[in-house]
Amino acid sequence: MAFTGRYVLESQENYKEFLKALGIKDDNHSSNDEIITDIYQNDTFRVTKFLVNRTWNNLFLIGKESELQTLDGETFKTTVTLDAGKLKIQFPKYLYTAEVDGDKLIEVNTVGAVTNKMISKRTN
Repeated sequence: MAFTGRYVLESQENYKEFLKALGIKDDNHSSNDEIITDIYQNDTFRVTKFLVNRTWNNLFLIGKESELQTLDGETFKTTVTLDAGKLKIQFPKYLYTAEVDGDKLIEVNTVGAVTNKMISKRTN
């Protein structure tokens, strides 16, 4: 249960570039400097992101096809994997990976040559 916890964003790189690469207008996402990520890991994973203007929630089982939601609210089906402590989700337009290192949650989103890295600190 290494992932379970609440994390507050400390730093991020290339967020606006990532949104642009996805074709998402920055209008609704520009004030997302304060992102809280809540993760519950048991047989089922629950990942909830609390952004300034919305909440985004995904529930899935590792190795089983699950229906997830993108940042835009679009639903899709994928199989989430956990390999060497790294959570991997192939979204329709990008690859998401997450790992816990000490009290830090490190999330990386990659679309083409653009990589967005977010580092959050565990608060509980």
